[in-house]
Amino acid sequence: MTPFKSIYQTLARGLQKRRDARVERTHWPQWFLLLGERERSHWSAPDPAGLKPLYPPADRFWADPFAWSEGGRRFIYLEEYPLHTARGRISALEIGADLEPLGPAVPVIDEERHLSYPFLFRFAGNLYLVPESAASRRVDLYRCDRFPFGWTRVGTLLADIQAADATLFEHQGRWWLFCSARQGKARLNNALFAFHADSPISDRWTAHPGNPLVLDYAGARPGGRVFVDDQGRLLRPVQHSVPRYGYGLGLNEVLELTPERFRERPVWHATGAAAGGWRALHHLDWHQGLMVMDAQRLIPRPAPGTPTKQAEDTERAPRPS
Repeated sequence: MTPFKSIYQTLARGLQKRRDARVERTHWPQWFLLLGERERSHWSAPDPAGLKPLYPPADRFWADPFAWSEGGRRFIYLEEYPLHTARGRISALEIGADLEPLGPAVPVIDEERHLSYPFLFRFAGNLYLVPESAASRRVDLYRCDRFPFGWTRVGTLLADIQAADATLFEHQGRWWLFCSARQGKARLNNALFAFHADSPISDRWTAHPGNPLVLDYAGARPGGRVFVDDQGRLLRPVQHSVPRYGYGLGLNEVLELTPERFRERPVWHATGAAAGGWRALHHLDWHQGLMVMDAQRLIPRPAPGTPTKQAEDTERAPRPS
């Protein structure tokens, strides 16, 4: 990133932060879900405006959704952030054939620390989950012992690093872990770091010599699962955090990734009207035909002690103009 671009991004984010602070005195930014049935040909050109919104109760938000289907049941694992705790936890929401919730979100990993971004993957017959726990300065690994709600912490992938949004994938015979991290001049919202290992459950990951591979508020931080589209391209969802955190979402094609080299280029981006008119958008996942994203809207801050409605009761809330 050039010095001019860095200065521009810093000034734009500072100005927007002051503007948002005035609005958020009476309203708060609530993350919610977008979902829909999508074939593989739609992976590389998502249509957030055409997806169905699914709202949480007014006293919490749902973000960082990862879809998973098993045994004929569909679930969305997500960060659930209740306002009264001011701490994220990992919850699971079961979805029916009509894409409506079959019940409330069920907490599955709830600890005395903030958790988010529940990255899911299967390896050697087991289902694993890697949540973000940046404040703990480690990246932990959980195994599913009783699907869908029973999870046990079984190890740590990375230690002594403040890392966010760990995203694992296999490429050319090696496993890769992409994340954002706070290190030196790098910040959680503007840096991409890469590590590689022989196994995704290893506790010995080798840092890429080019770290941070990207320094840019508009395209560094991971925004969901890395995937191969129907054209054979390796695509990486990325967050665009200019002028505010999570303002837009993009897809970058990874053109070269080896233990020595990295190169990518943007191929898709959406925000504002192209994203459905939502205030922000910063995550994408797809599993067995179900595409899930998250978006943000402003809603009135609930008064202390006010009873909250269930998500299905707020489903009919109007979309922003």
